[in-house]
Amino acid sequence: MPVPRLFAAQSDPREQWTHVLASVLALAGNDTRTALLREFTDEDIPGIENTVVREFAPAGDDVIDIVVQERDKKWAFAIQTSLAFQGDIQARLSRAAGALSDYGRVIVMGITPDRKPGPYIEAVRAEGIDARYCSWLRVRDWVQERPERGKAEGVPYAVLKEAEYVLTPNVAELYRLEDIIPTVPLEAREATTAVYFGLNDLSSAPRIDQHDDGATAIFPRTGDPQAELVIRGGSANLVLNAQVGSVTGATDRPGWGALAIGSDADWELGGSSALATARRLIPRKR
Repeated sequence: MPVPRLFAAQSDPREQWTHVLASVLALAGNDTRTALLREFTDEDIPGIENTVVREFAPAGDDVIDIVVQERDKKWAFAIQTSLAFQGDIQARLSRAAGALSDYGRVIVMGITPDRKPGPYIEAVRAEGIDARYCSWLRVRDWVQERPERGKAEGVPYAVLKEAEYVLTPNVAELYRLEDIIPTVPLEAREATTAVYFGLNDLSSAPRIDQHDDGATAIFPRTGDPQAELVIRGGSANLVLNAQVGSVTGATDRPGWGALAIGSDADWELGGSSALATARRLIPRKR
């Protein structure tokens, strides 16, 4: 049975969180899968025991993060994820529904940090698509609560506890960005969040200094700053105590360089070398 790559390491934080949720759906058994789909849809979908969970990699326009498929094609449940506050995943939800049009029933769901569904959900529903919504906060709560409520043991218990280990600290960090990320342009919100979590993996729980027109996340939290995510005046920049690779933008500090984060493409092009530099600069976790 095709299942998520349990030991694969995703460098992108959204892909990592998606992989954790896919692992829960695929590996924690029919009881857990049934309960989680009931939580997502508020209904009992028949035939859970006859399903397969697939975690999709990007392939053309038909990109689906997670899909639970009934083997006889009676229904399919597709999940699209985002870590951006007040983002827009309407196009991704619509494409997911279109890619599964040969199924008898298709449900698509967006999982984002927002505490209530964004306008993209109603927009997708207006297309005649059965669209649902859930927040990452609720996903974390469900994973955290399920072992006790569902009396999970064995493999389901182990999978859920591993999922909680990833989601609990990261979701706590995510909601520190709730008032910050919406200040950058829509096309840069996912990338700006990825920058934050890329640095947070190197040095967790940074100090965040609030400003009238934004905020600065400073890594490491204590000691001499080596990396900063600066969000000011509607723009985001990764600023490092070095000028190498893509980190060559001008700053007001001698020897420091900056990488402007204006879109996802900016981070895709410069993110790898920037994080490699940050890894060298920031003291390793003990």
